[in-house]
Amino acid sequence: MKTQSQGWLAISTEGFAAMNAARPPEHLVKELVQNALDSLTEQEAGQIELRYEPRADHVLVSCTDNGSGIEELADLRVVYLTHKIDSHLKRGRFGRGFKEALCIAEQARVISGHQQLEFLRDRGERISRQSSLPAPVNGTQVHMQMPWPAEISTQLDDYFSRFLVSAGVELKINGRPIPPRQIRHVISANLSTEVYDPTSQSWKKPCRRTTIHLVPTAEHEQPTIYEMGIPVAALDWSLAYHCDIQQRVPMNPNRDAVASGYPAKLHVACLPTLLEEMDASTVKDDWVGTAGRRCATEVQQQILARAFGDNIARSVPRMGARHFDEDARDLGIQVVNTAQASGGFREMLKLHVPSAQEVVRRDERRKAEQAGDDGFSVQSAVHAADERLQLIEQQGGVARVQRCLDFAIWFCQQLVDHGPVRQQRVRGQLTRNHDGSRSLYAHWSATNVLTLAIDQPCFWLEPLGAESLKILIHEAAHAMNMHHGYEFRVEVERLAGVAAHVMFQRCAEIRAEFPELC
Repeated sequence: MKTQSQGWLAISTEGFAAMNAARPPEHLVKELVQNALDSLTEQEAGQIELRYEPRADHVLVSCTDNGSGIEELADLRVVYLTHKIDSHLKRGRFGRGFKEALCIAEQARVISGHQQLEFLRDRGERISRQSSLPAPVNGTQVHMQMPWPAEISTQLDDYFSRFLVSAGVELKINGRPIPPRQIRHVISANLSTEVYDPTSQSWKKPCRRTTIHLVPTAEHEQPTIYEMGIPVAALDWSLAYHCDIQQRVPMNPNRDAVASGYPAKLHVACLPTLLEEMDASTVKDDWVGTAGRRCATEVQQQILARAFGDNIARSVPRMGARHFDEDARDLGIQVVNTAQASGGFREMLKLHVPSAQEVVRRDERRKAEQAGDDGFSVQSAVHAADERLQLIEQQGGVARVQRCLDFAIWFCQQLVDHGPVRQQRVRGQLTRNHDGSRSLYAHWSATNVLTLAIDQPCFWLEPLGAESLKILIHEAAHAMNMHHGYEFRVEVERLAGVAAHVMFQRCAEIRAEFPELC
């Protein structure tokens, strides 16, 4: 005797229920709302109402919509069967959602069009019964009796109040409308999604152009990744925004965690837009560095500027007696220790920020070139009778400037002569600032040539004043140490003592030699 059955497999409802028993109740109820959202058409205003009513030992759940309805209710009994044309713009995955909630239910009823399908228990066995209705029902109605305690209602309230309702959709939870929320930013991006390929019978994850809605979080809400209005997983960043992706989000089978690497793609897509709203502390968060290294060059530079400022250099190890970090700080540069930065920031700093050594060497070259190329004597300015002579006249005239320069040379010579090593004689000249910044005051060359900027008034108005002497002591210290480091600072301190001794012990000589300056 032969028997014949349709299909090859039969799904155990109890086994399927065991697979879904650990899922949170709100995620199972979400499947009903998700199906309702997918059934709505763009041409008409969508209406969905979800109700859950606690009873003594269970919760009655109902979800109704005015969508396209279900053509064959009997297909609801077949796991993984759907007649929908799969699209990355639909939330549902291959007809699973309703069945996952159904296998947990004690009983259920679905109504659509002229049909009604009931899922009942008869003498301990699960049965289904389909019947016709005399009058058609618009959309779909789903009613389920779930074996949950009454306190589940609070959990459901919290979850569904977080839904982001699309324009043209009215969603009510127990009669209370869920208001739409403001979309602060709309971002276009290429993101991976999920689509079922019937030819290969497999899920594909192609990239599709989509939009990301950045929605401000409500009080006490954690930033969350949303899939077309439905919360999916926590969003690991420090900004008060939800990310609502307007296409399917790649997720695990239970659809409560996104695919590995997907949040990082969201960070990269959203960071350029959010950067203007971030303060220096927030910009330094690890996620910004991780995302920033995958952003465009101009975005990376903007990140570094907001995090560390514009005037920065990378720290370098001490090189013998030379500590370029200290030299850079003396130039007013903020030195960033890349060893203390996260991986992403470390990469961007190395790519876009010069080292302290590079900054110091560049400054030294600039000043040396300015002092060397533009250095001139008072006599050469008088002979040329150009704008340099005009600058000299503005600072008191030829005689005044020459005598001030003579004193500076004499004073520095006294300091150099008190050093432990015999030095070349000190010579002097003038220079000027061309860029209007007046950043150069003085320069000391390796051959002990002292260059003073003619457009710095301190040397000519008060040549024996505190500011002028401070600069001269600083420059004379370069006779022993051309760099700015610990040894240089020690030399400056030593020469400060020498300068005080010279000015005190030889004050009569100074008054006699330079009476017009005293």
